[in-house]
Amino acid sequence: MSTISASSALNRLFWRLHFWAGLVASPIILFAALTGLLYVFTPQIEAWRHADVDHVTVGSQRLPLDAQVAAALAAAPDAALRYVVPAHAADDSTQVWLRAPHAHHGAGEHDHGLPSGSIVYVNPYTGQVLGQLQEMERFKTWAKKLHSNALQGDGWRWLIELGASWMLVLFATGLVMWWPKPQARGGDGWRALVPRWGRGRATWRDLHAIVAIALGLVLAIVLVTGLTWAEHSGQRFRAMQASLDQNAPKAPKSLRSAPGDGPHLGWQAALDRSVAQAPDIAMQITPPAGADGVWRVENFDRTQPTGRFQLALDARSGATLFASGWERLPALARATAVGIPFHRGEFGVWNQVLLALAALAAVFSVVSGLVMWWQRRPRGKVGAPTLQARALKAVPLWLWPLMAGLAWALPVFGWSLLVMLALEALARLRARARAAG
Repeated sequence: MSTISASSALNRLFWRLHFWAGLVASPIILFAALTGLLYVFTPQIEAWRHADVDHVTVGSQRLPLDAQVAAALAAAPDAALRYVVPAHAADDSTQVWLRAPHAHHGAGEHDHGLPSGSIVYVNPYTGQVLGQLQEMERFKTWAKKLHSNALQGDGWRWLIELGASWMLVLFATGLVMWWPKPQARGGDGWRALVPRWGRGRATWRDLHAIVAIALGLVLAIVLVTGLTWAEHSGQRFRAMQASLDQNAPKAPKSLRSAPGDGPHLGWQAALDRSVAQAPDIAMQITPPAGADGVWRVENFDRTQPTGRFQLALDARSGATLFASGWERLPALARATAVGIPFHRGEFGVWNQVLLALAALAAVFSVVSGLVMWWQRRPRGKVGAPTLQARALKAVPLWLWPLMAGLAWALPVFGWSLLVMLALEALARLRARARAAG
């Protein structure tokens, strides 16, 4: 029996893994890519759908923020206040975010992962209430929840996480299998980037690889940033971030205002103190919780990473109890602050175009992969690539700790990998039993 090289064994293992992962994860990847493509165009769709509440005619002078908040609360007397987003640009409305009437403070803002609160929009110049929308009536919120959990709540977030995890594996294994030898060693070299037209399945295979590679960096960023806030892998990421950022400045939840019987700082005063020391960016202001609570202020606009900030103000004196900005963020937090808005297409048209191309590339990868499978499969059979026991034994040892580390970092991938390995083991046992019989 001839021996098999480690590289050949790795290629055969990756081919089988690539095949099963693609066949199983394709529907999820298609759903994630198409809903992500829809979400990419959120700014244009929201500008069309919500202009009547988002923007106002510019007036001569804005009313105090206290009067604007009072007008919003009068329009929704049964709801509880969450936070306020004061008008930033000259033609912006003020947004007053409310909890549903049945919700309790600190909880109930979501119904099984779907927002249940509402937003009241106020003209900052006249105090007129422009309208009130449920959070899920905002196209951005609806499209985001469609993309992340198919509008089914947090219990379904694992499904999109499963697709994203396996797409990373598909991309990595596909890249390894495609990587050509240099021309000096008799390989295709850079010519592997030119598709062979008119060659049937070979053309599909070339296009399958080239399209994914052309947008590989964008796809990788989208997948990794998406997994950082996924339910299970996100927990791993946040734990790692916390361990690396132990010295990062954070506003303690236990902050309290100085004791006293004096009047509490008002909305306009809190806004003025915040504007004086924060970047020029749209902000959200959360009022004190309880008699000794503090005002908490942070950027509402996430499209400007360097404009990130957090403030905590004494509710009576207005003194700054805590302040942090971009310059004090650790490297990993800065990377996240840039990566997540990029994932959402919030850096402008160029960002939207890249993400749209990446989504279309993912769709094409799935479609072309299915076409290749259909063309090569024997009639009436699945046609999975074979993996002999001797090839499995020749796989480099470094692969197994790498897979274990990936399974730990991406728990949903790890659980599904265990299921796949169990099915592989059962299939091999059945094959041995048939051979023995």
